[in-house]
Amino acid sequence: MRIAVLADIHGSLPSLEAVLHEIYRQPVDGLLVAGDMTCGPNSAEVLRRLQAENAWMVLGNNEGYLLSFDSGQAPDWWHTSHQWALNRWVYQTIDQASLALLHSLPEQQLIGLPGTAPIRIFHGSLRNTGELLDPNFHPEPLADAFAQSSEAVLVCGHTHLPWQVRRDGRLAFNPGAVLFPCNGDLGAQYAILTWTKTGWEVEHHSVAYDRSLVRTAFEDSGLLQAGGALARGFLLSIETGRDVAMEFLTYAYRKAAEAGYPDCEYVPDDIWDAAAATFDWTREIA
Repeated sequence: MRIAVLADIHGSLPSLEAVLHEIYRQPVDGLLVAGDMTCGPNSAEVLRRLQAENAWMVLGNNEGYLLSFDSGQAPDWWHTSHQWALNRWVYQTIDQASLALLHSLPEQQLIGLPGTAPIRIFHGSLRNTGELLDPNFHPEPLADAFAQSSEAVLVCGHTHLPWQVRRDGRLAFNPGAVLFPCNGDLGAQYAILTWTKTGWEVEHHSVAYDRSLVRTAFEDSGLLQAGGALARGFLLSIETGRDVAMEFLTYAYRKAAEAGYPDCEYVPDDIWDAAAATFDWTREIA
């Protein structure tokens, strides 16, 4: 039994297709996706591709944003803020069939395959799709996940970092990110989970792909222009392997604090635009 495990595709059809091509060079018995299928130039296309593969999917934080828009629960500033232009564009351009699919998905799912031990899949943590979980930098949510569940395998995403740990005979892992791994890898990451005589074993993989196709998708779809500074930072992160998007967000919030908004939920538009104009988009990220 071999299961392909993906996370954090972020609406990138070129990197998803590269992973699927690599996966199907050897047969797999299923496809699991640990959230954040959307929030990129090809969000609807990615969802349709995964549906065609009969993938098990769970909601990530970015799907949660889309559902908040669609249910009328999004804060007012999501509809106008320059900072939220990227997410707003995704919601405005995604089709109703895709939204209907997202409304049908759970935040976590239990996968029980015949003759194997059960797998629980979620995006951030068992408590929240947006909570960071990993053994090195965010160990407490991982300890909680082990304590609050009993499955043999726990699968998460969200941090864009591949890792695996074993505790008391149980396995937890993150397959890494199909789009923009945060460990400097410029490929598209995934994992293969294999059932053996001793239980589930996981192997991490990364496949090279033509990243210029992602830039083309950002440009041709209109996302790069409509999504503003955050779309620009996200694309540069994909192309360089450095977290330019997070560096820009940190810079923008620092400018907001200097302007008298130290604890703001979002950066006021004038400060956001000034930050975009003064941020050094070409410098090396430490």
